[in-house]
Amino acid sequence: MSEYPGCWNDEWNDLPKDMRHFATQFGPADDHVLLLGPPGSGKGYLAQILHELSPRAGGPFVQQNCGAITESLAEATLFGSMKGAYTGATESKAGVVEAAAGGTLFLDEFGALPSAIQAMLLIFLEKREFRRVGSTTVREASVRVIAATNRDLGEAIRAGEFRVDLVGRLPLRYKVPPLRERRGEIAGIVDRYSRENGVEGELADDAMSRLRSHEWRGNIRELVSVLKYCAAVAKGGLITLDLVEAGIRNQQIGMEPSTEAAKPRKAKSDEDMKRELVQALKATGGNKSEAARLVGIHRTTFHRRLKKYGVGRSE
Repeated sequence: MSEYPGCWNDEWNDLPKDMRHFATQFGPADDHVLLLGPPGSGKGYLAQILHELSPRAGGPFVQQNCGAITESLAEATLFGSMKGAYTGATESKAGVVEAAAGGTLFLDEFGALPSAIQAMLLIFLEKREFRRVGSTTVREASVRVIAATNRDLGEAIRAGEFRVDLVGRLPLRYKVPPLRERRGEIAGIVDRYSRENGVEGELADDAMSRLRSHEWRGNIRELVSVLKYCAAVAKGGLITLDLVEAGIRNQQIGMEPSTEAAKPRKAKSDEDMKRELVQALKATGGNKSEAARLVGIHRTTFHRRLKKYGVGRSE
């Protein structure tokens, strides 16, 4: 296969050989897929390729970021809701599962799914059946699910924060390598970005060499951000090595730890930990999911700490 007839076009041959092999071998299959890999590495692009190589290519490709939905609205977002099912539900709405019927549902940040929703999604993956919130009617939707996450699901399973049987329902798996292991792909990404965004300026040879040699901890997302910076400054002129260096430095702003942050911190006492939990709950009006996000830990860990430090309703 020399050319991919979709989102990658001429860049197909720049993809890693094993990624192309996975796509051509399992794209035409109808089994659910799990994509692993660091943030910004192109899991969404691979999901699109799998969709376009599948018999479902004529159907919709629907994307949902699981980390962007609150626990209270997760069920309605995925499976839809009936009028009056909850406060603010002024009309019946289909969820992303119904919207993707006949096509592919891409669940990004899959590892952020709330525990209760994991159980519901498991049933859907097994039977392709679901109920809208507020309805007893069982509906069906022929959907292929492609899930993606940068979370260590093995660790999450061991911590009791993720269902092992849900992961088991995603039999086709691929770990997307970071961009630093796919340097041959960089020129193609630059060309595609330039075409899609009308960037007229060219890259000097040493500027392209610098792009190829950079570590790209933010992967494709970081590379595109550097290209946006360079295009904005060059304004159609030559993109030089100095400009690329400036773009890379620009991406590091806010990412490097401050001198104060780099100092070793004194371990928190039990009283400090308890105070932090209580303050987070007060700040979020008692919403434990939001409080967990505020503290920077998973919901399950938050509940475990509430029990450990004896934080009750009165507090």
